[in-house]
Amino acid sequence: MRSRGGGRPDVGETTLLYALSTIAQTCAALAAFVGAVGLFRLQILREQRKEKDQTRRLYIYAFRDPQSGGWKTPLGYGPSLDPAEVVEQEIERLERSDSDHPAGPAHRRWKASAPPIRKSCTALIFFEALNVGLIAASLIGFNHINALACARWTFWALWGVALATLGVTVYCVVVCTKGVEQ
Repeated sequence: MRSRGGGRPDVGETTLLYALSTIAQTCAALAAFVGAVGLFRLQILREQRKEKDQTRRLYIYAFRDPQSGGWKTPLGYGPSLDPAEVVEQEIERLERSDSDHPAGPAHRRWKASAPPIRKSCTALIFFEALNVGLIAASLIGFNHINALACARWTFWALWGVALATLGVTVYCVVVCTKGVEQ
C-alpha cells in the first residue's frame, strides 16, 4: 500500500476489490460455521430442558417411603401428561404441603434452563444478522469501488470490519459452547 500525503495509507481499487470479496466470503463461512455450532447448542439446551421437564413431571407422583424415609415414585408411573399450567399448580401445591418435596427443586432447575436458551438464541441471531449485513455491505461496495478507494476512511473501515468480525465471532463461539458439556 502506498501512502498519499499526510501518511494516510492508499487503498487501491484492486486491493479494495479483494478486501470486499474476502469479507463477503469470510462472513459467509463464519455465518455457516457459527450457525451450525449455535444450532447444535440450541438443540442440546432444548434436550436438557425437555429432560428437566420430564423429571419435574415425574416427581409430581413422588411420595415419602415410610420405611426408608426417602422419596419414591410408584412403579408404572410416568411423567404427568397434564398441561404445563396444571403441572405448575400441582408443584406449588406439593411445595406448600411439604417444602422438602423433590418436585420443587426439579421445577426450579427446569425454570433455570430457559435463560441460557434465550441468551444463545439472541447471540446467534445477532451474529447472523451482523454477518448478513457485512456481506450485503461488501456486495454493495462493489458498485462504489472508485468512491471507496478515494475515501480517507476506507483503510480504517476495513480494519474495523476485520476486528469487529473477529470479536463477534469469538464472543458467539464462547456463548454457543459455554456449558455444553454439562
